[in-house]
Amino acid sequence: MSNDYSGVAAGLGFGVLLVGIIVYVGILALAIWIGYLIMRTAVKNGILRADEERARRGYGGRGMLPPEPPTGYGPGPGV
Repeated sequence: MSNDYSGVAAGLGFGVLLVGIIVYVGILALAIWIGYLIMRTAVKNGILRADEERARRGYGGRGMLPPEPPTGYGPGPGV
């Protein structure tokens, strides 16, 4: 019996390394994709919750403008 390593399993080391790299990259890509989906859902829910809060307070439809001060309590704008 000789140990010349020229049999069928000669390329097995490279094949195992290649499969390992593919599995590693696949798991990394899957983790990044799942993290992206979680962050996207969190941001979407935060925006929807902020819109609901803005509508509940009566700021809807005015964009990013601050609320107007109530009238009759001191000088108006431009005084």
